[in-house]
Amino acid sequence: MHASARWTALALVAVVAACENGAGPEAEDDFDARSVADDYAAVEQILASADWQGLGVVARAAPAVAPAGGPAGAPLISDFHRGDTFVYDAEAGDWVVDPDREGAPDNGVRFILYEEPGGVPDPSQERGWADLIDEGDGSVEDVVLRLRVQEDGVATMDYGLRADHDGSRGLVAVQGFVVGDGERLDFDVTVEGREGGPNEIVFDMAVDERGFAVGGNVLGSDHSDDGEVHLSASHRTHTVDLDFVSAGGVLDGGIDLDGTPFVQVAGAADDPVFTRPDGSPLRPLEVLALLRVVDFTEDVFDLVEDVLDPVGEIVALGFIL
Repeated sequence: MHASARWTALALVAVVAACENGAGPEAEDDFDARSVADDYAAVEQILASADWQGLGVVARAAPAVAPAGGPAGAPLISDFHRGDTFVYDAEAGDWVVDPDREGAPDNGVRFILYEEPGGVPDPSQERGWADLIDEGDGSVEDVVLRLRVQEDGVATMDYGLRADHDGSRGLVAVQGFVVGDGERLDFDVTVEGREGGPNEIVFDMAVDERGFAVGGNVLGSDHSDDGEVHLSASHRTHTVDLDFVSAGGVLDGGIDLDGTPFVQVAGAADDPVFTRPDGSPLRPLEVLALLRVVDFTEDVFDLVEDVLDPVGEIVALGFIL
């Protein structure tokens, strides 16, 4: 787990311990805790229900289309395979080029997707395709790729990926959307690390159908539990802003609602105290909502790892993640 995520996880345990005595009738106020919790639960549901099969297929087959000798600067997909469509050959147990198939991008390759009973593709049951597109021609960055997935005639995923590494600095940026459980999650995430310095992740995500958008940044290090989390979210007509800093084992920060202090946090990172500005305890439903807010950064890390999986062997992104 990333260092910044480790101390936020500790904070979550402390929130529950500090607030579980706040049971009682839910008073009406400006903080619609249930709707806030539902928004973050919806993001988790989208990521859990999104059909990542296209990513798995590309992850297994994509290394075959890269130039020999391992990862190098852009472009990555060899001229030999550009425009090819790969189908699954049951006898060979692998994806092979079908010279009669058309529709693949001129600057990329297409992989046909199938139903996979028992985890093995069934060539008689096509369900869609995944296009891996090399947009790195003429680029100064090491990697510029795009992945588009269509299943049962519907675009379920489309995102671009940029990556660059200069020896002391590594950067990965992903931007696009994924569809799951009937809702679309748009995302724009950048992860940057420097030798001897902290790693930073900057993100924006939105589910327009819900009127929900969230953005922020996380600073952390793999060598200590010091870190920062800054997050701002809009939930229809209200905004929630979170700012936490952990330094030397001490946590300090707070959460604002519509620009007004709502929750304060201070104390040891493994046992902080969470209170309202007036000293009153939080109610259980508010605890649930704030748990979702703080824990959201883990969803961001999970998303980045998921979308990198298909091209990990090509771009060798170990310099950051």
